[in-house]
Amino acid sequence: ATSKGGLRQMGFHYTFDWNPLWEHRGMLASGFLMTIRLSVVSLACAALAGIAIGTCGALGPRSLRTLAIAWVEFVRNIPLLIHMYIWYMALAFLDLSAFVCAVLALSTYSSSYVSEIVRAGITSLPRGQRQAAAASGLTSMQALRLVIYPQVFRAIAPSLANVFSQLIKDSSLASVIAVAEITYQAGALDGLTFRTFEIYAVILVLYLALVTVVNQALAWVLRRRVARTPGHGRLAGKELSD
Repeated sequence: ATSKGGLRQMGFHYTFDWNPLWEHRGMLASGFLMTIRLSVVSLACAALAGIAIGTCGALGPRSLRTLAIAWVEFVRNIPLLIHMYIWYMALAFLDLSAFVCAVLALSTYSSSYVSEIVRAGITSLPRGQRQAAAASGLTSMQALRLVIYPQVFRAIAPSLANVFSQLIKDSSLASVIAVAEITYQAGALDGLTFRTFEIYAVILVLYLALVTVVNQALAWVLRRRVARTPGHGRLAGKELSD
């Protein structure tokens, strides 16, 4: 229903009308689901790429470490909006869909931050942890899975959650390349109804709710998964003497 709130009494002359939003709720719902889909796919790609690059930057040979650091500096010093335009317009000959371009831009950009967090987490571990793993007969992959990653991810879980929540907010930039996520749908709905305040008030609440839930859920999942990892802490206190 239309309401005339107390804003009029304070000198503001604005009549709130939520009916157009309810009538076009399908647009908002489809945009919200697209935002979730875009964020989840980009998050998974960013996590995988970031962990791989961060591990190479911390434990790889010198040439690989240099290449990883150079790649991270190159990617994160370019604005995300430019990443969007590069994939969608400059590389248009690849004939990629707008959704795929947005995923590539978001995951590439966010993976640079994930990789730096992972690299810092690995390098912060005492060198004796890796030496103890090698002395115990573990292969490099086993050492990463059973010794290094469990300790690293437990320490960096809050930082990763922050990056992932930022990725969700950054997904709104996909609207500039016509991905029909919630910000794009909000703009389209604004053009239909001219209820700008009501539309973006709802979008604000939806983003706030989504980011808060995802932030808390990711932090919880990361901590529980690390705690249940086989061998976690097995070599935590074991270091080889010089």
